[in-house]
Amino acid sequence: TGLDALTEAITLQAELLELKANPKRDADGIVVESQLDKGRGPVATVLVKRGTLKRGDIVVAGAQWGKVRALVNERGQQMKEALPAMPAETLGLDGTPEPG
Repeated sequence: TGLDALTEAITLQAELLELKANPKRDADGIVVESQLDKGRGPVATVLVKRGTLKRGDIVVAGAQWGKVRALVNERGQQMKEALPAMPAETLGLDGTPEPG
């Protein structure tokens, strides 16, 4: 199919034009999933699109908000910050946000 050619063309254009997300701005991302964990409280898995998400940042996700208490990567390790294209579990929201 033409899908492989399209992804190759997009990757080539991104490399030639040096298209990269700016990590020095406030974070912007998408909630992939969320759940209410018994021991940790509301947990939202987010994918950072632009900027850098750090512990202590104020986050708004739909009707939910809070201060990021912890960032956890896919291996369960604590992180200080999540850069663009990095998924991270965030703790500290006041409820479970809707994905999207």
